[in-house]
Amino acid sequence: MTKTDAPRSRRVLLTLTLTIAVLATAALIASGQLGGGGGTGDAEGLYSGIPQSGTTLGEADAPVTISVYEDFQCPFCGRFGREVLPGVIRDHVETGEAKVVSRPLTFLGEDSVEAARAALAAGEQDLYWQYHSLLFENQGAENSGYVTDGFLDGLARKVPGLDRDAWNNDRRTAYAFEAELAEAASEARASGVNSTPSVIVGGPDGEKRLTGAEGPEDVSVAIREVGGS
Repeated sequence: MTKTDAPRSRRVLLTLTLTIAVLATAALIASGQLGGGGGTGDAEGLYSGIPQSGTTLGEADAPVTISVYEDFQCPFCGRFGREVLPGVIRDHVETGEAKVVSRPLTFLGEDSVEAARAALAAGEQDLYWQYHSLLFENQGAENSGYVTDGFLDGLARKVPGLDRDAWNNDRRTAYAFEAELAEAASEARASGVNSTPSVIVGGPDGEKRLTGAEGPEDVSVAIREVGGS
């Protein structure tokens, strides 16, 4: 190799390395392994055909109720919402065996309050769960200030069928959803809930409590223990 060939070879190698890095990053972004940009994709299919009323997902007369006490800033709640809840919905909510009720708590700070208000405002249009999924798919660092108006509006744009004008009006009303958030906090205290996520599964044969980001099989066992099929 001549002296002039060496720099050229290094430039070629550097170009190839940078190209591979760019392609790898693009692949990670496309697969959702890097932050930001979550969409409703699977969530739309997951919730399709399942009744929603406010923060309740599932048939009103389902024999088992799964109450999920969660904070939208809590990373373990995010993991539960992304990795555990979809399986529970497919296996138990779609079948009419159980319904899920979200109890949004806001103990982590003002960002938790704003995120909960935004989700509850979507719930006024029975689209709470689509927005709920987006909040967890795009969850940022706790108390980092990521829950801005722009962030929340960006998520709202990804919810098919959401009337954004009505949604904005609802979430920005003075004392928006103060009563709902106070009720969730009161129910948490009454139930002895002091951490998130906390899941209380209730049915004809009693009640079972799970804490932390349990797996879907743990929820399934609890459903059977309280009288589900």
